[in-house]
Amino acid sequence: MKVTIQRAALFRLLQMISGVVERRQTLPILANVLVTVDETSLSLTATDMEIELVASATLTEPSVPGMITVSARKLLDICRALPEDAVITLALEGDHAVLRSGRSRFLLTTLPTEDFPAVQDCPFSIEFSMDQSRLQKVIGKVHFAMGQQDVRHYLNGALFEIDKGVLRCIATDGHRLAYSFADSIDAGAVQAKVILPRKSVLELVRLLDANSEENVTVCIGENHFRVKSSDFIFTSRLINAQYPDYDKLIPRNIENTAIADRDLFKQALTRASILSNEKFRGVRLHLDQDNLRIVANNPEQEEAEEMMQMEYQGNGMEIGFNVTYLLDVVSAISSTDIHWSCGGDPNSGVVFRPSEQDDSLYVVMPMRL
Repeated sequence: MKVTIQRAALFRLLQMISGVVERRQTLPILANVLVTVDETSLSLTATDMEIELVASATLTEPSVPGMITVSARKLLDICRALPEDAVITLALEGDHAVLRSGRSRFLLTTLPTEDFPAVQDCPFSIEFSMDQSRLQKVIGKVHFAMGQQDVRHYLNGALFEIDKGVLRCIATDGHRLAYSFADSIDAGAVQAKVILPRKSVLELVRLLDANSEENVTVCIGENHFRVKSSDFIFTSRLINAQYPDYDKLIPRNIENTAIADRDLFKQALTRASILSNEKFRGVRLHLDQDNLRIVANNPEQEEAEEMMQMEYQGNGMEIGFNVTYLLDVVSAISSTDIHWSCGGDPNSGVVFRPSEQDDSLYVVMPMRL
C-alpha cells in the first residue's frame, strides 16, 4: 500500500474521524484508524463499536491499493505538526507504516486489518434525502437538552421522529425539553421513531455543515441510523427503548405571556449568574407589568439584581430557574425576541419560543429556591 496526499486533505479527514476514536478503549485496535487506498480514493475508518465513521477523499496522485491500521492520535499529531503546504506519502513497509514528508520520516506500528471491527451490514427500511444544513440545524437546536449518564438510558440521547414528511428531533433530561422540526422532507408517508445515543448526536452536530446546500441521505433501520454525504458515511447503533410522550410535557394551559429582547435577556442572565449559588445555579425571575427583575444570591450573602423591560401580559409572579438551563435555551434561539408562556402555577414548566421562526420550542421546569 502507498498513497501520496496533501497534508491539508489528510488532516481534514483525520479531524472528521477523531471524535469517534475512544480515548479509553478496551481493545487496542479501537485506538487505530483503518486506512483504505484504492486507485482513485483514500478512506479513513474509525469505530468505537457503537459508531462507525468513514471519511474519504479523491486522490490526484498515483497510488498502490491496500489497507493498514495505524494509531489515529499519532497520525493526527504528526499531520498537525507538519507545514500546511506539506505533501505526505504513507506506505506499508514490512510490518510498519512509514510516513514521509520533506525531510521528515515517521515509522509507525500497525495492527492486523482483519482485527479491525466492522459494523454489521444492516438493512435500512427507511431512506430519504434532505439538505445538510437543515439537518444540522434541527439537531443543533436540541442536543444540549440530552441527559448525561442518566439511569433512564433512553434520555441519554435524542428522539428522531419521521411522520408525514416532517422530521422532528426531541431531547430532554427531565429538567428541560427541546423540540425542533423540519417539514417538507421527501420521505413519503413513512413513520418511524428512533433514539440516537448522545455521543452519536454530538458527532453529527460536529460533522454536518450548517452552511452547506449539499443533500445528505438519511437511512433508518431497526437497530442502526446512517447519514451519507459525499465526504463521509456515519453509522450508529440505536438505543432500544421507548421514549417518553414528549407532547404531554409541553404545557397547554397558558395564562401568562411575555416577549423579551433575546440579547438583553441573555446579557442580564449572564451577569446575574456570576453571584448565583455555584452548586444549584438558581436565579429568581419576578414578572410584573412589563418589568422583569432577575435576582441571584449565594451562601456568602452576595446578591446580583438585574432589571429590564419586557412585554408582559398576566398576573405578577415569581419563579425560580437553574440559570444554566435558561442560558442554554437563549443561546439556542437565534431570533431577535423570545416569546414566553406559562400557566398560573409557578411549579409548572415555562415554554420559550423564537419570535420569527416557529420551528422550535423549549420547556424549562422551575426550581424551588
